[in-house]
Amino acid sequence: MKIILVRHGETIANKAQLVLGTSDVPLTELGRNQANTAAQKTSLMQPSPTTLFSSPYQRTKETAGYISNVTGLSPIFIDGLKEMDSGEMEGIKASEMNDKYPDYMKSWRRDHSTARPPGGETLGEVHLRAWESILTIFDEYNESLVVVVAHLFPIQGILCNVLGIKSNNFEKLVIDLGSLSSIEIQDNSYRLIRMNDTSPVNRL
Repeated sequence: MKIILVRHGETIANKAQLVLGTSDVPLTELGRNQANTAAQKTSLMQPSPTTLFSSPYQRTKETAGYISNVTGLSPIFIDGLKEMDSGEMEGIKASEMNDKYPDYMKSWRRDHSTARPPGGETLGEVHLRAWESILTIFDEYNESLVVVVAHLFPIQGILCNVLGIKSNNFEKLVIDLGSLSSIEIQDNSYRLIRMNDTSPVNRL
């Protein structure tokens, strides 16, 4: 089974460099262009995708909508693919995190996977639920090619599991907005096929 992982396009919060997790924000014009490019690329894949999954947030719904338009697939929404809940930090500028939440940032620097923002969840919890979602997709929809639209931390968590690396090494995996990554699962064997593809449609 091959799984295409699509990160949503740019949002107004990404553009403003705000902490973005559970906040429901729309795509920017650039984000819509990124989503459209990702959709066009998925439509050219062979074999054709048979199922489309998505996080239920607006930015991923919009991105999945572009893919739905060109593939004819209706998205199936999975809560396990949601972005990390940043709790009280939602919506603040990323540059303000050290000043406003010094205790959390100290914990984050010590161990990314276990640091918990006030009222939020840990990176380790996000990575675990995202990976469990992928295993559920594999068990219940063991098809040739499926598409999953998600967010930065969930996609990085999925790739950490595929590559057999610890969650704390997630920052080594660059996953740009609107990018495509692909993995292959066969029984208990996992393989990375492609990562962070942001090439134009004609460069598939």
